[in-house]
Amino acid sequence: MNKDKYGEIINGNKTYLEIADALKAGTSVIIGWTDERYTHLDLLFNYMAYREGMLQRGLRGNELYVSIISLGAFGFDVKDREIHEGYISEKLNIHGEPTVSKLAELINNIIKELI
Repeated sequence: MNKDKYGEIINGNKTYLEIADALKAGTSVIIGWTDERYTHLDLLFNYMAYREGMLQRGLRGNELYVSIISLGAFGFDVKDREIHEGYISEKLNIHGEPTVSKLAELINNIIKELI
């Protein structure tokens, strides 16, 4: 994956591709990620989760699930469209720049690799 000089994961083609490839293979992925400015987040990704029972909030079980450890989690549709950073911010309970825009960039590029 792409890393900064401290070894933290950053956005980049290698990061998007490696996460997507692991998810397609059925493996969850957890990374220590930075927006390259001020924020470090521990992010957990899961895709195509086994589903049992009725889900709420529009979830069906086939989404890309993103969890920010200690902050929030949500499942995002994997479709050929970009998810607005405001929507991502709201659903994951994360605020402030450049964190929101960089996180949206990460999620949207992982989704592109999953399609």
